[in-house]
Amino acid sequence: MRNYESVLVTGGAGYIGSVLTRKLVEHGYNVRVLDSLIFGKEGISEMISQESIELIEDDIRNEKALEKAVKNMDCVIHLAAIVGEPLCNKIPEAARQINEFATQKLLNISKKEGVLRFLYASTCSNYGSASGVVNELTPVKALSLYSETKVRSESFILQSKDRNFEPSILRFATAFGLSPRMRFDLLLQEFIRDAVVDNKIVVFGPDYWRPLAHVNDISNACILALETPSNLISGEIYNVGDNGQNYKKITLAELVQKYIPTAKIKVQELKKDPRNYKVSFDKIKNKLNFTITKTVQDGVQEIVKEIREGKIDPRETEFSNISRLTENVKIY
Repeated sequence: MRNYESVLVTGGAGYIGSVLTRKLVEHGYNVRVLDSLIFGKEGISEMISQESIELIEDDIRNEKALEKAVKNMDCVIHLAAIVGEPLCNKIPEAARQINEFATQKLLNISKKEGVLRFLYASTCSNYGSASGVVNELTPVKALSLYSETKVRSESFILQSKDRNFEPSILRFATAFGLSPRMRFDLLLQEFIRDAVVDNKIVVFGPDYWRPLAHVNDISNACILALETPSNLISGEIYNVGDNGQNYKKITLAELVQKYIPTAKIKVQELKKDPRNYKVSFDKIKNKLNFTITKTVQDGVQEIVKEIREGKIDPRETEFSNISRLTENVKIY
């Protein structure tokens, strides 16, 4: 089922965005990207040169840019954010401006301009710490500034639902996998980077659970949410991932060690990571028939292969959001 022709992707040049944008073009959508290009435009440069997408290079906090970006769009997929606890703690004021205040502006302008569907990229880290398996009905518990901005945004987005406006929350599992705009500051990629660079993997909170999802599958879930009938998507929250891809952090480290056997695992109990969540993905599977195409093992294999072939170097600072963002993001 196909309801929409034109899609705005905020953060479309980023780690997930550059994969999603490419897939949307392949699916025949008219795609517009709003991105500040802090990380450069390498992830989407080919599509720009081929004129298969429209790029608006601007800050998500600029109201005039939002009005221009949203005009004549059927749907908005809102990815743009300061992602993760470490980054938000480095630039807290900018993080609030981008993740929360700009999101509210974008939502209001989208409704005003007649956007029909609004998909919001949120996070399973909103569940905080839980002893059992959590699902979309589990109360959220923000344990960081990052999840705090996401939880607040979720609340006003869901309240915006009406007969002509269909908002939906997609809570992504921790992303992994190859992307045209690669990152090595995500959990699995951090383990791979440290194994390659330092010959060791340091694991904090070894028995804590994390759900993971390949960047390709996260992008597929966004497109599925675009093409799902209104009664299944409007006002709904979906965890995006797969039950079989919930991992204890120590198990993840051992999986990486299988492919990089020279790396030693060092368990560090002193620094506790308070987040611990094993997530159910039954809803997206049963209601939307979502299935993943790549496992964590697939992700490790593909990344290690690229490193060994010299196609990517995890030492390069361009692969870390921390190093680039703290230099470039200013308070607006």
